[in-house]
Amino acid sequence: MYDGGEIKEYKQGEYTFNIRQYPPFYAMKVLGDLQKVIAPVLDGAIGGLKKPAVTDETTPDVGVLATIASGSFMSLAMHLDGDELWRISKLLLDPEYVYVKNSSGQFEKLTESVANEVFSGRPFDMIALMVKVVTVNYLDFSKLSSLPAGVRETLDGLKLTFRDVSNEILNPPSLSGEPLKRD
Repeated sequence: MYDGGEIKEYKQGEYTFNIRQYPPFYAMKVLGDLQKVIAPVLDGAIGGLKKPAVTDETTPDVGVLATIASGSFMSLAMHLDGDELWRISKLLLDPEYVYVKNSSGQFEKLTESVANEVFSGRPFDMIALMVKVVTVNYLDFSKLSSLPAGVRETLDGLKLTFRDVSNEILNPPSLSGEPLKRD
């Protein structure tokens, strides 16, 4: 069993998760499968950016994000069925690398049965955890040593874009523009 990699804590409502970084070879396997899902979503988001409403400076940020998100969701719906989403969920939420604090204060592996208890009636919170797992495993470019500065800057820009979009997923604004309070 792999016991290297950083462990990041993530709080979601009443639950606290520990996410251990994947070992490098496993991370490459997961990335290979994940890119089949991410590429169409990014393509849909870029398509959403090309819509006229996004270039209108009077469109509020929420409207812009909604336009981008709609492009992403449409593209995702065309390229991802339930079986594929289930498979990606199992890959990202591998219980060897994702743990949840139980009622006695101890961390336990996020097995399928534990996930069923934690996320009952809250599948979107499960997706939010999956986004956090991706962030922990693939968006730390500070350790890269073999890339030219321009490539590293481009990757950092992509990381900021992904972080902004994932923050909108994890902390959506209310319709009034005020932040929602999550329990």
